[in-house]
Amino acid sequence: MKIVLLTSDNLRHKYIAHSLAVQLDLPLIITEKKSSGITETCSYGEEEALFIKEHFEARETSEEQYFNDFRKFPSTSTVIEVSYGEINSAQVGTAIEKIEPQFIVLFGTSIIKKQLLEKYPGRIINLHLGISPYYRGSATNLFPYFYKEPECVGGTIHLATTAVDRGDILHQFRPNIEQGDNLHDIGNKTILKAGKILPKILKKYNARNITPKKQENSGKLCRNKDLSPEVLKEIYMSFDGGLMEDYLADKRRRDEAKPIVKNYTN
Repeated sequence: MKIVLLTSDNLRHKYIAHSLAVQLDLPLIITEKKSSGITETCSYGEEEALFIKEHFEARETSEEQYFNDFRKFPSTSTVIEVSYGEINSAQVGTAIEKIEPQFIVLFGTSIIKKQLLEKYPGRIINLHLGISPYYRGSATNLFPYFYKEPECVGGTIHLATTAVDRGDILHQFRPNIEQGDNLHDIGNKTILKAGKILPKILKKYNARNITPKKQENSGKLCRNKDLSPEVLKEIYMSFDGGLMEDYLADKRRRDEAKPIVKNYTN
């Protein structure tokens, strides 16, 4: 099965690329630079700017601990680098067309536009870090902590559509959380699990062994601009206050209250 991966360029994106390349034919990777706006702190005061800076530094350190073996994309794939916002460019469209892939996989890119989606209907699959429809959009594995719903942290593999994170679901999963995990550990454990599951779900879907499930029109639409320093501080305070211990003590009941779509036992 031939696939093309559209992704970004951090270690976690390279890990997912390797996970796909090991089990599937991955001849082409399009890697898009991240927007600098995500880590921009010029609009904050000195204390808030330092807090945001330390948050992203801690995330990077944790990511290196989990994915340090994935410094480069797979050598078996052609890699095309594009600037932020160019993922829908004619250059990208032409490169994909030459490959003639069965599927296009998305992980961590800017929004894919209608032209590409309509050219490959039902064949563009998004790995969304968050459990849709409970949390859609951006930072969807952070906002659940703010709303005291860690049971909504995880991943969703779904068909890409013009509506953000609203496509039919192929599979969902939660990370294997342990006592003492911080939010960066949990985030990286989610990605680790995604790398193990994603190739298997693609194979099952290709073999027509998965019937995509329509999403409900519900949940929260999250935006990066709403992840203010105050919100992020509240999340850290919740961790310090025993949020995860309370969740783990009642995990089964809380997970069942937020059902997910499972098409693979993990």
